[in-house]
Amino acid sequence: MKGLTTHVLDVVQGCGAAGMQVELHAPGGAVTAVTLDEGGRACLAESLVAGAYELRFHAAGYRRAAEFYDIIPVRILVHEPARHYHVPLILSAYGYSTYRGG
Repeated sequence: MKGLTTHVLDVVQGCGAAGMQVELHAPGGAVTAVTLDEGGRACLAESLVAGAYELRFHAAGYRRAAEFYDIIPVRILVHEPARHYHVPLILSAYGYSTYRGG
């Protein structure tokens, strides 16, 4: 498997963040927008090139109001485009965490 995927877990609701919008800003300026599925997951890109990517998680739009976070940007560096990159986000009302998943 290769490409870039994400999963957002809403710990306030205790489930995946279904319906959240996520934008992927790729090297060269290409922008892709996706909506997370019923489990809070999405494939953002099936193929990658080396470089810097930015994922923008639209937290306020998902919650229907800005509690604290509006858009959460996460920048990653892709050094090996043939590998799979997974970027999970754990979201609460007043905090978030992210890491390199498997």
